[in-house]
Amino acid sequence: MNELKLLLVDDEIDTLKALEMGLQEKNLKLHTASSHNEAINILKSLEIDVVVSDLKLKDGSGLDILHFIKENQLKTALIIITAYGTVESAVEAIRSGAYDYIVKPFRFADLKRLLNRLGETIYLRRENERLKMMLKKELGYPQLVGVNPKFRQILELMKQVAPSRSTILITGETGTGKEVAAEFIHHYSNRTDNPLVKVNCGAIPETLLEAELFGYERGAFTGAVKQKKGKIEVADEGTLFLDEVGELTPAMQVKLLRVLQSGEFERLGSTDTLKVNVRFIAATNIDLESQVTNGKFREDLYYRLNVIKIHMPALRDRMEDIPFLAQHFLEKYNQLNQKNIQGIKPEVIKAMMKYPWKGNIRELENMIERAVVLSQQNMLELYHFPILAAGMEDTQKNLTFEIGMSLTDLEKTYIQHTLNYYNDDKQKASKTLQIGLATLYRKIKEYGLE
Repeated sequence: MNELKLLLVDDEIDTLKALEMGLQEKNLKLHTASSHNEAINILKSLEIDVVVSDLKLKDGSGLDILHFIKENQLKTALIIITAYGTVESAVEAIRSGAYDYIVKPFRFADLKRLLNRLGETIYLRRENERLKMMLKKELGYPQLVGVNPKFRQILELMKQVAPSRSTILITGETGTGKEVAAEFIHHYSNRTDNPLVKVNCGAIPETLLEAELFGYERGAFTGAVKQKKGKIEVADEGTLFLDEVGELTPAMQVKLLRVLQSGEFERLGSTDTLKVNVRFIAATNIDLESQVTNGKFREDLYYRLNVIKIHMPALRDRMEDIPFLAQHFLEKYNQLNQKNIQGIKPEVIKAMMKYPWKGNIRELENMIERAVVLSQQNMLELYHFPILAAGMEDTQKNLTFEIGMSLTDLEKTYIQHTLNYYNDDKQKASKTLQIGLATLYRKIKEYGLE
């Protein structure tokens, strides 16, 4: 069994010392508190596995400690020590969430058995959490799925550079998954247990962006009624994701450059220099090199950001990934909307493969979300996607013949196109072709169109 961090709480010093002496075991790391307040301070500063507390304390009770544990969602178990006359209160504590109670006078062997049993439960919980983390590390983020060879190379590159401290610039059209890529890199980095802080540089007015990034002191400007940390400070030891970094004004570019170079900055209204250890990931959908040439973006800042460049491909350049992405979004919005749609009809996927996807993956996700919300069927069909259906209809209505095609080829092509347009409804196709149903079946067999 792994080591258990144990907090012993009793306001009688002799009892506390006796508990400490009686629980000297290799697998137990002991901490002691002689009051409720001291116990709370220890729980605030240390990660404790088990609290063993007397029910009645001079400045509170074991139940008060239990309430603190629950309110702060601590993964800490509580064992109550109680006198015979207050067993009912201990039972009430069990109903409120305490692990167990033990009645005075007790044998240390009984308390140790209780701790061993609890230790096994805590070990299993830790092991379960460890396995979940392993699976999370192995599977990564499901939004970044695909079989396209170039996309797989990009994923491997992101995994390779994630543990480094290097600044990363992610480029690509709107909706290609630049923010998800930043999350992916942070997840595989050595900073995954620290914050990933996101700032959309294009969505915040210039007058507010400086305060948002650098923070401010009380009285720095009208409305600054108290001190506030900026995003850079909050991201210390973690990652700061600057989306739409190409929208930064020249003045903000200068201020950001300093942080990238030295890790130093001042809050608005302060002369105290603060230093942070932040990993920067920036993203843009515009050509920063052209912006540098045009004098709209600082060259030195561009090279500071562009240490490692990752380009997220447009969806039209990885069309073979559409079925996988579509299935992922179907499962996601099934869960969010408590639905059980089984799948997507093949003609829908076929239409998706022909659609231009100017909004990229974001457009695909929005389209599937709408279809899931509105569908009352077990499968998503083409009519659930009006834009795709309209596009297919327009495509099917237009038929192009090339000079040099034989009459046989013309007839075969026209019959095939008509069958496609009516989703293989042969009765409708025969009426449009103005031939009998039997003749249509004969032509289908003759031209091998089955």
